[in-house]
Amino acid sequence: MSRSPALAAVAAVGAIVLTACAGSDGGTADPYGVGGESAEIAAPETLTAPEGTVLTANGTAQLGTVVVDGLGWTLYRFDDDTAQPPASNCAGDCAAAWPPVLAEPGTPLELEGVAQEAVGTITRPDGGVQLTIGGWPVYRYAADPAPGATDGHGVGEKWFAVDPEGGRAAAPQ
Repeated sequence: MSRSPALAAVAAVGAIVLTACAGSDGGTADPYGVGGESAEIAAPETLTAPEGTVLTANGTAQLGTVVVDGLGWTLYRFDDDTAQPPASNCAGDCAAAWPPVLAEPGTPLELEGVAQEAVGTITRPDGGVQLTIGGWPVYRYAADPAPGATDGHGVGEKWFAVDPEGGRAAAPQ
């Protein structure tokens, strides 16, 4: 994969826009790890990162270094996605539980502890531009209770906090 188109796209990327939908699983099995029958996702419909740093490497005691957005929310990768070529396989109910991290073109992306060459974008089927790290599309977990939380790590054995290279975050050794 040529990095030039991705880097050009990243140069135009701006503030992160996260979309989360409130809802429950209606009492059925919960394939996305949002919770049980009465689980409600109480996240705002749209969050916009403040001007300044958008992707930051953040050290945690449990998972080592993870990437957070400009508001401090932990970012995750999904093992059912692909990195070569980068593609998202999370839409519909999945995207409600795991809102894709969308980029807003027009404002420079600022990175702290994340290499620019690791960051790229893909165009989602709905037309949104989603950030990638190491080729992996990244998401926010709508059920994380607060910035810095890592409750989505390990959900369904397919969702993992992302490290600055796009890998799965792992406990420091």
